[in-house]
Order: sequence, then structure tokens, then C-alpha cells
Amino acid sequence: MATIIATGISTNKDPFEASKNCCLELKKQLGSHLPHIIFVFATIHFVNKRLLEAILEVFGKGVPIVGISGGGIISSNGILKYGVTMMGIYSTDIYFTQGYLNIDKNNYRVTGENLAHALTRKLAKANIHNREFGLFFFDGIIDKGSDILSGLKSILGRSFPILGASAADNMRFYQTFQFYNDQILSNSLVGVIFSGSCLCGYGIRHGWQPIGRPLTVTSSGGNVIKTIDNLAAVQIYQNYFEKSLKEIKENIARISFLYPLGIYLINEEEYLLRNILRIEDDGSLICQGDVAEGSQIHVMMGTKESALQSARQAAAQAKNTLRGDQILAAIIFESVSRTQLLGYRTNEEILTIRKILGNDVPFIGVCTFGEQAPLKSVEYQGESRFHNQTVLVITIGTRHVNISQ
Repeated sequence: MATIIATGISTNKDPFEASKNCCLELKKQLGSHLPHIIFVFATIHFVNKRLLEAILEVFGKGVPIVGISGGGIISSNGILKYGVTMMGIYSTDIYFTQGYLNIDKNNYRVTGENLAHALTRKLAKANIHNREFGLFFFDGIIDKGSDILSGLKSILGRSFPILGASAADNMRFYQTFQFYNDQILSNSLVGVIFSGSCLCGYGIRHGWQPIGRPLTVTSSGGNVIKTIDNLAAVQIYQNYFEKSLKEIKENIARISFLYPLGIYLINEEEYLLRNILRIEDDGSLICQGDVAEGSQIHVMMGTKESALQSARQAAAQAKNTLRGDQILAAIIFESVSRTQLLGYRTNEEILTIRKILGNDVPFIGVCTFGEQAPLKSVEYQGESRFHNQTVLVITIGTRHVNISQ
């Protein structure tokens, strides 16, 4: 019984060579073992069919490939705005069941339901009866990620730990990509369910704090906030910044990165954050995630110190959830918004996470347009939610560890 997890990273300018460099590093660490799955994260510059062709050349066509594009990649030394990183897992203890679907923009929820159904059917066919956690990726440009997540939860269960992230580009919000085997996709949902003797820990935090008095969402539908305290929703920003509607509309992307909306949730330790994608002519706010009517909300503000502290908390939470079991590897999803706030201190955040998890724990990660996880990690309490502005740390272990390098 063994689990071996290998990682690689490259900044070679040629997508094929960068990918091949990563694969050769994986192969070196895995020895004679072929990976049972490879996770690939790449900045937008490397989204080319040659990226995946190199993996197939080194490992053959039978190895599943799953991943996304991001606004940066994460290595043990920090965040790179240009590069490719991979994680290959060989395991006789962990089983991986993967699939993908194109997103139905007429019914986002059904897309989540259909992929969840497909994955559970695959599990049943393979006679696998346990599901430890799911890792899901989808297009980061869509504005109804919460609906996809609702569809997944309706089939997999509201308390089943659904983790993952939304793909990103280089902050142009033009097109993001998802990787599945030999395909480069857009407008897609990709998922992997981990089964067997797998252990999963996770921690998710943001560090933004509420400012001003609480306000009430008096009219909303899905991800659209129409009115707040019976006034056009945009006035929450007009009043705070004392700017005209035109000025707010022109700068809303930058404003909401630094000052998102925070939704108060009963019995949760942190507010749920929402970025604003755009403002309609009637003053409605189009959010990157749902906001229920009747919600109490605040404008939120973060500082570099509060963001760094939240990363420490997320890493400690992810580590502690494994309850002393060995951490074999970790995956980190970092909102691109945090890199805007932290600036040159972003690498400090990653090094802090590395120190808490253990300097010898291999990990990779990617900068994303959204993250999915429960707010509470203890014994999987709480349901998974769609997040903005967070850092999500996922730790992977097994109940019976026997690593041979």
C-alpha cells in the first residue's frame, strides 16, 4: 500500500517544453510508478494544445489530466505570474473518479446535477461505495457559479465537502480555460471525486472586516442585488465613496476587489464575500455569486496584515483537520483579489502557509476568480459555498501511509 505525490514547475517559454520539464520532474519523483491522475495549473500564456501533448508523450494516453488556467501559479517559493505547475499522484489507497460537462447557460444548476449524477454512476459501476471529497473546477467568467454548486450539492449532499476553484485569466476577464485529459475547454465544469482511504483537510479564510452599519438586501434574485434598504443597490458604493454612478460603474472591478460586499451568515465565523462584476443601468449590482433577499450585508475592507493572518488561520485549519495524520501534499487556491491587496507581500503569504504545513510538504496552487468550500472544516460541518477573496488550503493524506521514494 503506497501513495506517492510528486510536483513540478517550469517557466520555459515554450508550452511543450515547460510541460515536458514538469512531467520529467514528476517521473523522477514517482520512480517506476505511473501517476493515477495529474493536476495541471497554468497561466494563460501556456494554454496551448502542446501543453497537454507533452504530458501524453511522457506518460501515455491513459493518465487522467485535470486542471485550469489561472492568474498566477503557486509553488513552494511563492506566486509566479508566468508558468506551469503540476501534481502527479500515484496511490494504491486513493481512487479518482473524474468527468466533465459543458456548462448549460440556460440552466447552470442542471449542469452541476448532471455531472454529479455522471460521477456517482461511475463510482457505482466501479463498485466504490465511499466518497471522501470532491474537487471541482469551472469557468471563472460565468456569473452563476453558485447555481452550479447548488446542482452539485443537490446530488452529492449538502454536507459532502465540495472544494475547488473558478479558472482565471490574466485579469482581462476575457476567457478562462479548463483542462481534461487531452482537451482544452472553456465554459466547462470539470470534477474529480476522491475515494478510498483518502483523508482531506481544508481551511478557507479571507480576513476582510465589515465597515459601517449593516444594511438589508430588500430585493434580489440569484446573483443580482436590485435594492438595498429599498434604494438602488449601487448606492451602497455611491454613499461610501461619494462618487457619481458613472464613476462607480467605470471603476467597479477595482473597487470591489478592495471593498467587496460581505454577507452575514448565522453560525459562521466569517462573512461570505461577493465581488461585483458590473452595474446595470437601474443600479442593480451583478455579483459573482448569489445573494439571498433579506441578507444583512456590509461593505468590507481588508488590510495586508488581516489577509496574512487569514492565510495563517486557513493553513492551520487545513493541517489540524487531519488530526495528526501525515500531510502528503497540499493544493492552494488563492483569489486574484488577494494578490491585488497584498502586492509584494503575496509571496510572504505563501511562505507562511508553507511553514505551517511543514517545509517538506509538496504543494501546488493557482490564482483564481472564485473558490468553493465549506466555511467550517471540523468534521465537514457546514455546506460548501461559493467564495470570493479567499485563500483555500487543501491538505491530502491517507489512513495508512507508506511512502517509498
